[in-house]
Amino acid sequence: MFFLDIVKINHWLNARKITLNFIKKKNGGLYKKLRKKKNFKASNKELQFLLKNLNIEKNDLVLRRSLPEFIFHSKKKIDTSKRPIMRDGIHFYNYYSLPSPKGFKAPVILDILCPHNKIPKLNNGHLEQAITINLGPGNIYGRWGTDVKKKENFSKIKFNNENEKWVVGDTYLEPTFLPHTYSLVDKTPSQILSYTAKSQLQKFVDNSNLWPVLSYKNFIKDIELHGNNISFLKTYLNSRGIENHYIAEKTKISLKEINRFFRKKKLSQNKDKNILSKICKLISIDPNIFIRKKFDHDLVGKTYLSYKDSIKSIRKYKSYKVSSMSASERYPDLFGFFIKVSKKKKIKDLFYHASTHYLITSGEMYFNVNSKSQIIKKGDAIWISPFIKHGFSGKGSLIKISNGECLDYQDIYEINNIFNYKDVLKRAHKDKINWGYQK
Repeated sequence: MFFLDIVKINHWLNARKITLNFIKKKNGGLYKKLRKKKNFKASNKELQFLLKNLNIEKNDLVLRRSLPEFIFHSKKKIDTSKRPIMRDGIHFYNYYSLPSPKGFKAPVILDILCPHNKIPKLNNGHLEQAITINLGPGNIYGRWGTDVKKKENFSKIKFNNENEKWVVGDTYLEPTFLPHTYSLVDKTPSQILSYTAKSQLQKFVDNSNLWPVLSYKNFIKDIELHGNNISFLKTYLNSRGIENHYIAEKTKISLKEINRFFRKKKLSQNKDKNILSKICKLISIDPNIFIRKKFDHDLVGKTYLSYKDSIKSIRKYKSYKVSSMSASERYPDLFGFFIKVSKKKKIKDLFYHASTHYLITSGEMYFNVNSKSQIIKKGDAIWISPFIKHGFSGKGSLIKISNGECLDYQDIYEINNIFNYKDVLKRAHKDKINWGYQK
């Protein structure tokens, strides 16, 4: 038996233009279940009927668990997730997992075990971009390339042993597939918190891995030949049946100039952007899709913020003091800040658009959510759903980090582009309305 999501089924019935009457004639038992507009258990026969007629996969219909409002794990529970990692013939790390719902990215804590007198062996990088925070108590080395004489490839990530110790250490963001590794600076032990964001390339990676091999080879060949800016623009023009002579005619730009424009691999000059704007207006599309942005980062793509610079950003925020971590315009969903809690009043004054992780770094406090107050101590961790009011009271400090899961910047971009967005958002949640056929 399979438990099916009536909202997903209704979506696909609408998308495929299949009526309940059609199902009634073919499978009366399934029809009765669908009429109730509730999630239901389906037999394998009923499931296969839906999959065949809707031309979809099982995961398109199977019910997923609803998210909890929050998940709390004590330090003791986190410690039970300890697992050793061997690399380069030595015990290199211990990993510990922080709480997260199934299928979500979760932060990990690493014991850094590679000794100070050994150059740490690089890993191979991963698809997800990540933020890394030195939890101390020692400084560590970070390595991001083969030539360790270059600062961007090998440098210290420091722990804060000075003032404002709730700002625990240096932070940095690493880009997709950047090799990285860590070792101790001396005999002082140390840990890091590493937190990956769901890559915005994930959907592309999943889909493109289903393409025929020839499709992907031709895709890469086209990118290499024309560059990503022009290549993608050409695909949109081709899909609309538009060639250079038609663009010249409609935009009043000479054909010679249009041909010159499409021979380029990079669009940088104002003149190029003006032509791009006119072409995109012709095909009713946003020109920003085709412009490669510039970002601040070092030679291997990292952005770095020392704890001293974090301390300079200390400010009052609601009932707390907070301080910034490393951030990048390239990854708008991956961010966080340090929090100092000092007020006894049990207040709920925090409210975020995306799901959030907390790691308690000092003290003993209360986590206040709904009508509950959970005692939290150093080493405990919390995951909380978006748009849940909560807060902290007592004396201590936390790290707050988020990676945009539940609501990311691409969701926000799409919502801002929706016609009549208020009505659409209301309709979209748990939508069980059909597309208007006669039952």
